[in-house]
Order: sequence, then C-alpha cells, then structure tokens
Amino acid sequence: MASNSDASPMSKNPPQQMAPKKKAPLSFALRARNFAARSLRFGSGVVGIAVAANVASHYYELKQVDTFFGDSADSSSDKEGTQSDDKSKSKTKRCVLVLPFQNLKVVERRSGGDFDDLKRLGPDRDKQPTIVLEAKELVKIIHTAASDPNITALHADFGEGMRFPCGLGHMEEIRNAIRVFNESHRAHRDPNINHNPVFAMPRNGDPKPSYAFGHSFQWNEYFLASSFSYVHLQSRGALHLFGVTASNTFLRSALDRYGIKAHVFKHGDYKTAPNIFTEDKYSKPHLEAVKSMTASLNSTICSCIERSRDLNFDSVMWKSIFDYGSLTSANSAEIGLVDSIFPVDPLLSLLHANKEKKEDKENPTTAKKAKLEEIFGLNKSFDKFVATEQVSLVKYHEMMKKKAKLEKRRKYFTKLAESSTAASLILSTIGLAPREANLLPSKVEKVAVVTVDGNIGSSLAYEIIEALRKIRADNAVKCLVLRVNSPGGSVTSSEAILEELKILEKPIICSMSNAAASGGYYIATSCEKIFANPTTTTGSIGVFGVKFDASKWAKDYGIRTDYYPHGSHAASLNPFVPLTPGSKENISRMTVGFYDYFKSIVATSRSMSVDEVEQVAQGRVWTGEQAKEVGLVDRLGGLDSAISFAKSSHTKSESVDVEYWPRKRGFWDLISGKESFAGIISEAASLVKNPSNETDSIVHLFNEMSELKFAERPHFMLTIDEKTALDLILRGE
Repeated sequence: MASNSDASPMSKNPPQQMAPKKKAPLSFALRARNFAARSLRFGSGVVGIAVAANVASHYYELKQVDTFFGDSADSSSDKEGTQSDDKSKSKTKRCVLVLPFQNLKVVERRSGGDFDDLKRLGPDRDKQPTIVLEAKELVKIIHTAASDPNITALHADFGEGMRFPCGLGHMEEIRNAIRVFNESHRAHRDPNINHNPVFAMPRNGDPKPSYAFGHSFQWNEYFLASSFSYVHLQSRGALHLFGVTASNTFLRSALDRYGIKAHVFKHGDYKTAPNIFTEDKYSKPHLEAVKSMTASLNSTICSCIERSRDLNFDSVMWKSIFDYGSLTSANSAEIGLVDSIFPVDPLLSLLHANKEKKEDKENPTTAKKAKLEEIFGLNKSFDKFVATEQVSLVKYHEMMKKKAKLEKRRKYFTKLAESSTAASLILSTIGLAPREANLLPSKVEKVAVVTVDGNIGSSLAYEIIEALRKIRADNAVKCLVLRVNSPGGSVTSSEAILEELKILEKPIICSMSNAAASGGYYIATSCEKIFANPTTTTGSIGVFGVKFDASKWAKDYGIRTDYYPHGSHAASLNPFVPLTPGSKENISRMTVGFYDYFKSIVATSRSMSVDEVEQVAQGRVWTGEQAKEVGLVDRLGGLDSAISFAKSSHTKSESVDVEYWPRKRGFWDLISGKESFAGIISEAASLVKNPSNETDSIVHLFNEMSELKFAERPHFMLTIDEKTALDLILRGE
C-alpha cells in the first residue's frame, strides 16, 4: 500500500468541488405573481371541468327529454295542427297518462316547495303514496298531454274514493282541462271557458279518449269523473249522489259550560261566522244563506254533469236521485250515469292486449277482442284505446319540469350570446345557443301571479307584501294576477295587503279559486277585473268583532283579579273583566267603521252606490255564478282565463313570461331561514310526545289559564268560515 508521501505533487492538493451558489430569495411581488399564475392555471382547470360537467349535464337532460317526448315538442308548437311526417310518426309512442286521484292531493300552493318530495324518504314510504300537486300544475299537465302525440288517452283511478278533499273551484278547472284533452282535435283559445265553441278552432286529428274508473263515487268525486269520456264503475260499487251538503259547528253550549262568554259585534244579518260562539243552531238568516248557496252549487254541478254525460235530466229526476240513496252499479248504468261495469280496473288488461296485438299479425283485432271480451264482455269504448304502455303522473310532471328548465336555460344562453360576438361564437359552437341572432326580444315582458292561499293573518300578509314589493320594483312585470284562495281573515292583515296593492302602480286582475270571500273579496277590490269559477264561494261583505269574557270561569276556579286602570278602557281587554258599557260602545263603533269602509271600497271598485252595495252585502255569501249576476264578479273562468286576459290586455309582445309568487322554498331556504332544522326537529318531537298525566290540580289550572291568551285582545274579522275565525283567534292574529 503506497504511502501518501509517494503521491505525485499534483495529487497533494486535489481540486475540491465548488459549492453551488445560493439563490437570492424572491421578492414578495415575484412570489405573489408566481402564486397568482399557479392559481390561475388551477382555477382555469377547475372552471373548465365545471363547464364541461355542466355541458355534459345539459346534454344528458336534453337527451332524456328528447327520448321521453320525442317529436312532441315540434308537433305541439304547430298552431295550425298540421300532422308530422311519416318519419316522426314512426317515432311516436302510444302511452296512456294515469291520474291517481285516489292518492292525489290537489292544493292551491305547496307551502313546502320541492322539499315535500323528501317526505317519500320517511317511514311511510312503502305505504299508500300521496302525490301533492298544485291545481295549476295538474291543469298544465293535462293541457300538455292533450297536445302531446305520444299520449293517446287519459286514465283516472279513483279507487275507493279520493282520500283528500278537493275544492269545487279546483275541480272545475281540472274538469275544463279534461274537456280540452277530450277535444284535442280543436285548438282552444281560452281553455278555461266552459263548453263555449266560440273559443275552439278546428284542428286536424282525432279526439283523444279519457277514462275514469272507481269502486264508488261520492257527489263531488262524480262531478269530476263525469268530465271523462267514459266512466267505469266496479261491479259491486255504487254512486252516492246525495247532493251538496253544508255543515256548521256551534260552540255556545260548550263555552257556557266552561263559563266563557263571547261578546260578538257584527254588521250584516248574514255575517254568520261568529255564530259558532253565540248560537246552538242555525239562525233564520244563516239557514236562508246556506239554502241559497247550496241550491246554487247543486244546480251548477247538475248542469255540468248533464253537459258532460249528454243527459236530459230535469229537476224532478235529480230530486229522485238525491232521495233514492245509493245507486248500485246496475242502477247507474241503466240511467246513463256510468258507461260500463267491470269487476276490476281494465287498464292493465287493455295495455297487455294491445301489446299482444303486434304478435298476432294475421288477425290482431280478433285476438285482442277475444281476450278482453273474456274478462269484461263486449265494450265499444275499448276500440278507441290504442295505448301500449302507461306513464305515471309523477314521471310526466318530472319530465315537464326538466323540459321547462332546459327551455329557461336556452333562453339564458341565447340572451348571453346576444351580448357579444365572442360569447355567441363559443356558445353556438358547443350547441348551447342557436347560431341565429336576435331570436329573443331584448326585454321579455312578464305577468306576475301572486297567490293568497289560506287564512289571512299577519304571517300570510307579511309573505304577500314582501312579494308585492319585489314585483313593484321589476319594470318587466306589466300586469299582476292576484290569485285568491281564502275565506278571509283579520281586518288589519287584509287592509295591509290591500294598501300594498293600491301602490303597486301596475294593472291587477283577480282570479278567485275555491273561495275568495270577506277578507278575500276585500283585497280583490283593488283589481280592474275579477274572474271566478261558478262554484267559487265569494262575497260575505261584512265584519264582526269578538271580545271574550272569562270572568265566570275565573270565579269558578277561585281566581280573583284586581286592577287599577288609568283610563276607561284600560282594562277592557282583560279576559277576566266583564264587558262594560263603555267597552261595548267602543267595539261597536269600530265594527261600524270597518263595515262602512268595506262597503265604500266595494262601491268604488264595482262602480256601485253604497246603497246598492248594502243590498248585496250584510255578510251574504254568494257562489261565483250568483256573484256575477249581482255585479260582484266580472267574468266566469279560472286562472288560465285571468292570465290570458292579462296577456292580451296589458302586454305587447308574443313572448310573455309568467312568474309565480311567493317563491317556493328550496333546500337552502329551509336550513338558513326561520324554519331551521332545530325548529323542525322540535316541532316533530312535539307531535309524537306523549301527553303527561297531570295530577296536580294547580298545574292543570294554570295550563288552562295559559290557553286564554287569545282572549287578551278584541278580534275584528273579515271571514265567512267559523274555523278560520277560531284558528286566527287562537293564534292571536
């Protein structure tokens, strides 16, 4: 091994590797610029992915809608009714749209919005389903099906009866929609005009059949079922046609038993809502009003059934039917109220027979008839049924909503494309906007529909006023349609809505639903035209005040109240203080003032004198048909009629958007608004909590006393419905 001394001189100091120079730290500005560049690249990638995902979602939904509706969108938009070419016909399906009325709940407005769908995830999801639809949604579905070449028939399943009551006003609008379907070979200018050929124009094609099947029918259910082309009844079923019935509850004896007295101050002999507190039975004016209203409703329903069924019944015949009792299936078929009697619903058998028809190419008609006659006998109504598959109401509604969403998105992209050439090029390249420019007007006119649904109290008034203020600020809204489905409510809440309507500075058209009476008619006085269905309940121009006296109740329980008022009326609101002459005069004076003002605004709105208003006021309730005769309503028709009038009278362009207010609550509204998850859980817990067994009489006594909070103020009401009055009083509104 060589020593280090033997190394060459060159190896004594070998060159060392030079250390790399340290980079100077980047300045803050440079680091920020680099970070921004990386973020921009990352953000661009994320945006690109998001855009691609949205485009893919758009095309997926578009494919779904196109597959479901096929060429129906093109054919339905053909105003002249020309038939599609042979290629389109080959793609057309043959479907029957099923309307499950036995499980259908028709409402004016779904308060829960789309969140209602989550109820299907609950513990009752496997039980009998409940489908909740707004009346206007169901009408639109039937109208769409009428112009959809894929839908060849309607089938209504009433089962053992409608589980949820449906208002007569809603039934009339649904009936008219079914009439439009039955007359699908015509183009209807106004689909809510009842059996008026002036509003229907000839169109190519054949009428579509509609079928109704039920195990039995009550009076209101048959009113709806009779609008279908064919009514089928189960073999052991019956028609319970007893006519319109009115029922009222009276609490006077119950209040007397508990020592509570209701002092009522009213103007109008026919203002009968407070009779729930003061009477034990119908008073003479109350009975007179009930007889008049039920007779009018009965007459309207009988006339509608006669027209739909092509019957020639006189009043004697109808009275015989009402007095006879339940009609068996054989009785019903004999007098023409039903078309056929079947052991089961024939829908599935008809669909199965039509599918097998394709297999027997030699003699398909004979095979189909033989199979059906074996079960149901010979029936001519089956010849018009050509459907081979059924479409559920939920599925059809879901696809309609997707189609509407795609149309709304198309309008948005088209408007965006018109804003710049670059945007137009990009959007048209990926197919999100048409290549042609200016397909949409720069400013789309709107008609706003505001729905006042339910008892008019402070909470509903707040919601309506908020909507009206947003509509007033929108210059694109050219007209407001006030949709009223309310028996009335408190004076102050009705007045708050009316005053907001007065300063709207836009024309207002009123559409009355099932009821628009008292407070509901009060707010309608702001409208230039009032539309009502013949069976709408309206009028009730009157007011009443209530002051509860629980002094006897307190005395019975040994409760003594002492007070020192600084004025004559300071203690008059105390429920334990009896009504004094001064308080009586005060409440009576306010009631008179409210009634006189009510009559004055009606006189101004309807171009009548106050004396003329008095003749139709006094709290008298009218049907829509009667109200038109006495001048309280302008035209008979539903919501579509009112919207059609608003468009033709107050808009100039053909493209008019219809917006519905108040807006439906979405998921984020639910968790961020007043109705938090905690509130919902708390409310749900209160519904299932078992009531405790109170043994302590003192605790029980004070629990009862807490329920008297409703009596701490006088209540002035504009309502026809005793249930509404009681509800608002107990809620303190």
